[in-house]
Amino acid sequence: MPNFRYRAIDLSGQMLEGVLQANSSALMAAELERRSLLPVDIEEVKRTGAGLSLSFQSTPSYDDVTAFTEDLAALLSASVALDRALQIIHQSTKRHALSNMTRSLWEVVSKGHSFAEAIAAYPAAFPQTYIKMVEVAEVAGNLDVTLQVIAQERRRGRELRQRLTSALAYPAFLVLAAAGVMFFVLTVVIPEFDKALVGMGQAANGPTSVVFALSRATAANSTLISAMGAAALCSILFISRSKIAKTIIVSLIGHLPGFDTLLMQERAVVFCSTFAMLNKSGVDLPTSLRLIRGLMRDGHSAELVADVLARVRDGSQLTDALSRVAFLPPYGLQMLRVGETTGDTGKAALRVATYYETRLDRSIARATAIIGPLVLLTVSALIAWIIVSVITALLSLNELLL
Repeated sequence: MPNFRYRAIDLSGQMLEGVLQANSSALMAAELERRSLLPVDIEEVKRTGAGLSLSFQSTPSYDDVTAFTEDLAALLSASVALDRALQIIHQSTKRHALSNMTRSLWEVVSKGHSFAEAIAAYPAAFPQTYIKMVEVAEVAGNLDVTLQVIAQERRRGRELRQRLTSALAYPAFLVLAAAGVMFFVLTVVIPEFDKALVGMGQAANGPTSVVFALSRATAANSTLISAMGAAALCSILFISRSKIAKTIIVSLIGHLPGFDTLLMQERAVVFCSTFAMLNKSGVDLPTSLRLIRGLMRDGHSAELVADVLARVRDGSQLTDALSRVAFLPPYGLQMLRVGETTGDTGKAALRVATYYETRLDRSIARATAIIGPLVLLTVSALIAWIIVSVITALLSLNELLL
């Protein structure tokens, strides 16, 4: 979404300047008018090569928004007024993107608009769950408590993703290192022995011939293989930044044996922890389900949540709707059903999320403990095969010389 720099006049006649995100200049003008501001000048911020580093920082990072939420919650808990708290954070932060955002939020709130209206202008930084919880909290008068809950949940979600990433990093490093070693051996080491055998008029036989043939093919196409490797790395970077690509990958992984259980546990953690957070903030059930649907990683899970939402709107209980679509594991569903019966669904959902987060950690540790040695054994077997083949060739060459 592009950024627009604006100048506008407020109701008191004061000239204001700032930067906001909008899909077009027309929508930007409409947003300013909604905030009781008279647009004077609207200009899109161009992303040129010279400003490339700034364009990447036009929106605060996930961690910056989390830190901002924690700081704002702490100031509000100390009875600091909202506009003054935003001003303090703006003056104290040294990050360019966060400073611009807090200045804009401060200006909007100072003119009498709600905090939810202010952060709605930054959808890339504040998801719909965040905005809705703030909207409800402002009406209930517990914005500081709600912000603390949001910050804790964001930290928890970040730590969960980091554990998943760390669990995959070690096997991925082993695979990349093994591929690099194999490429070097096949393109540099093996060709020297191949030349020696050809010079002596000795032909390789059996497994040795396979190794030398693989070496010749790799050396002849080394440029193509290097280009494919670079393309693979670029694809990985693209996938890490593209939500659509991540969704496709998650959907494909979900069909692999063993991974379906991991994804169901991760889905249970996301659903129950988010539901508990929204329930604690006073968000109604249909709205909570609608917001959770947008958080699902894959399209199938989003469709299941949409089905649950439709059943709840038709009058079904939450657990009855969940049981019909097999969205949660049976044990978690029973825990949630007990909480629904006792009228404490939010706390029951939090217990389910904590339980499956612990199980997910154990599953990740178990998978890492299996995948790591398996990759090492595979790489060792390949290297051993190459070494045996080369030694066999050397022995045959030695017999020829004798």
